[in-house]
Amino acid sequence: MPDEIDGRAVRTVQCKPAAGLLQEMTKAVPDVVVMDVKCATGKSGSLDHVRGRYADLPVIVVGSRPATSTVVECLQKGAEDVVDLDAAAKSLPKKLLAAAERHRLAVQVKQLTDVYQRGGTLGELVGISPAMHDIYTRIKSICNTDAPVLVWGESGTGKELVARAVHMLSPRSDGAFVTVNCAAIPKDLLESELFGHEKGSFTSADRQHIGSCERAHGGTLFLDEISEMDLGLQSKLLRFLQNRSFSRVGGSENIEVDSRVISATNRDPLEEVEKGNLRDDLYYRLNVVPIYIPPLRERPEDIPVLAQHFLAMMGEKYSKYFWDFSPDAVRLLLRYPWPGNVRELRNTIERIVVLATTDRVTADMFPERVRSAAKGKVPALAVEEALACIQQALQARPLDVEESEEVIPFVEVERRAILGAISKCDGDISKAARKLGLSRATLYRKLEKYGVR
Repeated sequence: MPDEIDGRAVRTVQCKPAAGLLQEMTKAVPDVVVMDVKCATGKSGSLDHVRGRYADLPVIVVGSRPATSTVVECLQKGAEDVVDLDAAAKSLPKKLLAAAERHRLAVQVKQLTDVYQRGGTLGELVGISPAMHDIYTRIKSICNTDAPVLVWGESGTGKELVARAVHMLSPRSDGAFVTVNCAAIPKDLLESELFGHEKGSFTSADRQHIGSCERAHGGTLFLDEISEMDLGLQSKLLRFLQNRSFSRVGGSENIEVDSRVISATNRDPLEEVEKGNLRDDLYYRLNVVPIYIPPLRERPEDIPVLAQHFLAMMGEKYSKYFWDFSPDAVRLLLRYPWPGNVRELRNTIERIVVLATTDRVTADMFPERVRSAAKGKVPALAVEEALACIQQALQARPLDVEESEEVIPFVEVERRAILGAISKCDGDISKAARKLGLSRATLYRKLEKYGVR
């Protein structure tokens, strides 16, 4: 096989005997499989095994003048194509490239479909506000490109989660996601962390070090708190972004790297440029696609959804089960300004779960700092809407009883089954009751028992 097709680099792995194919695929699933016709139709049943485990993976069978019956058999078993190497060998590379591209596109479409069917989530991001849906839309529009992205917002808003979502939905998702926090690494060490160094390049360099830029080859490099980087190092980073190459500290070899760069800052990047903390030429290079994440106080509709998300997450982590938040707890969630944003909310919910002795979160379970700082009145309608969002989130939680390694209490299984049935029946209580094998009266009693409105 050639090293490139139509200018596109390709990586091939040969498996002999055919038994090694599935074992090799456990390390990394390829975009397309080329299989000898004897393996596809012989006793090894390689085609059946591959299609059985990877139903959507294209398999192209090759052979010398295969019989018509063999071609039909392979196609019936799910082969993408059967190529006669004697008559059409030259067409094989392009057919492989086309099949691989179709497969990659299908995978990305499925990922995006799964994301948008969940409605309020994208990767690890959670939120139903217009601002969050705008962010989801922007991520969707750029995930198949290599355009640099600059994410900015206050600390704790989820900038790294945005970067990870872009990476996971991109063709680079199988590559590394390498994070460098420019504010956490001493300035005199940051250059070595980014670009690596050669042995002997400075006093403590007793061995060669591969930097983050090089480790991100084929994947994504995430530069957090970019405005904290020294201006001299920003110049070298700019050259790397322009040339896609660099030299290690103390080295002369020019190293070429193929990676996507996503940067982030908790400050207004334009203000940082005006203050002289961020080079204007670097800013324009990084800011091809800007993504701003508003603070949590500016998107209050996300607070109850996030709170319920973290309650479920922490409940699973600590093997505790909760129904929901009481109205007074929801009122408190909406009154508190959450200066630490999503990170503070997550940590607060984790604290509540760890210390909880009941199965419903009430206002008195929140830390004193939250209770004392919560100000202003919350309209009753806002509380009702928040409670409805929480119930919607509860209904969306999958049952997964058989897949879970833990033993789930029966009341939790019953509650999830009821909520799931109501959700699938679009809120039709009578229809849900029939599906569950219950009378309407019994189902209403159970709904009242579980606090479902």
